[in-house]
Amino acid sequence: MATVTPVGTLKTLVDAAEGRIPVDALFVNARIVDVYGLRVAAGRVAVKDGVIAGVLFDDRDAAVPDPPAAEVIDCEGRYLAPGFIDGHMHIESSNVRPSEYARMALAHGTTTAIADAHEIANVCGLDGLSFMIEDARRAPLDFKFMMPSCVPALPDEQAGAAISAEEMRSFIDAHPGEVFGLGEMMNYPGVVAAEAETLARIDAARLTASGQVDGHAPLVAGADLNAYAACGIIADHECTNPSEALDKLSRGMYIMLREGTCSHDLEALAPLVLDDPRRARRCCFATDDRAPSDAIALGTIDNACRMATRQGIDPVLAVSMGTLSTAECFGLDHGAADPRERRGAVAPGKRADLLLLDDLAFDKPPHRVYAAGVLVAEDGSFAGSIAPASSSLGDLEKRLRGSVRLPRIAPEVFDYPFESGSAAIEVVPGNAITRMVHPDSVEDLRRIMLIERHGRGAAAQEAGADGAGPAGCGLVGSHIGRGWVRGFPITGGAIASTIGHDSHNVCVVGDNPCDMRIAVEHVGQGGFVLVRDGAVRAKLDLPLGGLMSDEAAGDVAREHDAFVRAARELGIEPPLDPIMGMIFLPLPVIPEARIRPEGTFDVTTFSFVA
Repeated sequence: MATVTPVGTLKTLVDAAEGRIPVDALFVNARIVDVYGLRVAAGRVAVKDGVIAGVLFDDRDAAVPDPPAAEVIDCEGRYLAPGFIDGHMHIESSNVRPSEYARMALAHGTTTAIADAHEIANVCGLDGLSFMIEDARRAPLDFKFMMPSCVPALPDEQAGAAISAEEMRSFIDAHPGEVFGLGEMMNYPGVVAAEAETLARIDAARLTASGQVDGHAPLVAGADLNAYAACGIIADHECTNPSEALDKLSRGMYIMLREGTCSHDLEALAPLVLDDPRRARRCCFATDDRAPSDAIALGTIDNACRMATRQGIDPVLAVSMGTLSTAECFGLDHGAADPRERRGAVAPGKRADLLLLDDLAFDKPPHRVYAAGVLVAEDGSFAGSIAPASSSLGDLEKRLRGSVRLPRIAPEVFDYPFESGSAAIEVVPGNAITRMVHPDSVEDLRRIMLIERHGRGAAAQEAGADGAGPAGCGLVGSHIGRGWVRGFPITGGAIASTIGHDSHNVCVVGDNPCDMRIAVEHVGQGGFVLVRDGAVRAKLDLPLGGLMSDEAAGDVAREHDAFVRAARELGIEPPLDPIMGMIFLPLPVIPEARIRPEGTFDVTTFSFVA
């Protein structure tokens, strides 16, 4: 079989653009969403070998004849827009594997996703990243995998793995082209302190396909922000107010307006664009963490476009933020030798990721979704194909199972008193940020515990380490953190989870010790457990690293919905999400207060508090 050279690819593309050879598809009667000119213009679009060969606008190119085409697609006056690009997301947070996530995202028009496998890497290391890359190959959604930059999230975190700068470089060398960039640099204290290992990890980005470093810098300002941006960190998805966002944008960073399941920042950040629409070119959309039921029912980046337009942002500008801005952020809009790598616009020489939209209100999924010129979704349903799993993928999957290794814990460990003035975590619904409070009484408080689940506590017990004890009492303060939380109003029960960003130890919240203990005892090899009145009432099994299901996306979404309904009966009301809201409580890189295996942690001072 003859090999097609880059020059041969370009010749085919030029000949197709000139009409000398037939194109594969010709879209006619389209209203083209022009994200460069920020307009809608009637026209025709020709596609050859998964790439846009030509765009003919009726107002200028009416006399240019149509190229010969194998297929003519009548858009019937619909809008023809570029495929959406999710600027930052964690597939694992959807509780399904990449090939299943693709079904949900493609149905809503996301054709490219900048995916940070940070979560599974914190459990299973580079085996986890390998699994994600291998499984993603099966789907027509183009995942761009970032190398997790902070495994563990902080140097002393009790995660399941650690990945050094040297190991990053070795993996990138061994997997040419498969690592797109460096994932969100959460260890900003390490950056501003010029810590050698942190800077070496940033430097490793030079070896990736894009050379880019993604960011994570909530509330970082002043000299610290200057140092952070000076390292070439390109974007931040943690802004929660326009002033913070403008501060980072003015230092050259792209701003990702995040609209996920737990964090809803788009409404608060919309004034950044409304005050001056020219800023939209440096503003992108990202989901970060998206529950499967939300991804299916509400969408992904199309949901962000819908929310943006409801805040008053022009629909065409919203599309450009969900496509071109993200492509420009990561260098995907130009320069690549392979035209199938260029994207973000309906323009010649770009990958033919195309959406047919009935309107620009984004109230329903695209009428049709094309990925590299191939139809992959229609009217909200996946219409593409998922390739069979390879034997190598099966081997990687086996390494993700059996990741939960808890110590033995006696009932009395779950029963501890509250002391007036003690530190407590206060939840902020709809926001990843929490507050540190010091209540006078236990009223409105719930117990929260974080139990190390990667084998350290269990190993201490097995080795008969001093103080560990067979009942786990001696592990309190070292591998079992105990604290209090306000704003998570579980009544008459408890919820336990093996997902707890970013180290993914077992987090349990409840209003009584008995139900908390039962919930922890039933997490098995991963998932969420809800206990009420001493009995398990709902369960979501996640055996792949304790983060992902091995079931179909639709089935996981239904189980997720059933779990949420059961949690609502325990008193957890909207806008607080009972799953996403809880799994962020251990996250030690977002202010102000978190739970860790050692106890309550003050993120602003990076110290433990009583």
